[in-house]
Amino acid sequence: MNYQERIEGMSCNGCANTVKSALETIDGVTDVAINLNEKQADIESVKELDENQINQALSDTSYTVKAFK
Repeated sequence: MNYQERIEGMSCNGCANTVKSALETIDGVTDVAINLNEKQADIESVKELDENQINQALSDTSYTVKAFK
């Protein structure tokens, strides 16, 4: 399953790496690609995800999901 998430607050490569690392901790996630220009995370998962799981993974960071697709 593929998800495209708009992530609010990313402005540099350090931000992107923090978000990527946090999203990779979600059970079932197999790949995360960050597009810093678009402020977007592309997530591949073998399990269905919901917005709460993504927000929980980001809870220790200063970033939030702006749009869940």
